[in-house]
Amino acid sequence: MSAPQQIKTMEDRRREMVRVAREILNGRIGIVAGARQMTGLRFPSKLEKDEAMLVFVGIDSESDHLPLGDVRRHWDEEVLKTKDEELRRFELSMKEQAFRACENLIAKYDRPN
Repeated sequence: MSAPQQIKTMEDRRREMVRVAREILNGRIGIVAGARQMTGLRFPSKLEKDEAMLVFVGIDSESDHLPLGDVRRHWDEEVLKTKDEELRRFELSMKEQAFRACENLIAKYDRPN
């Protein structure tokens, strides 16, 4: 029998979203990788219509063809070089908008424990 899974509340999900926003701002998570995490948190945190969250939905949608994580091992090395350059350019073009969205999410939802 497996251990019971921890049930996360909406507030737990929002804390996770704030953590991801901070990680994006300090460069520990790339903008696209962070956007993909954010989109996974938008419904559980009840923020699917939040304007700042929608920035990440757009980033995720516009970059869904760019391979990140484990899936990269299935890609040709030469193609990955091209995709990595495309990712770099895309993240640079989205940096100001993404950082502003992170700052807005943190300002609205960062709550002390």
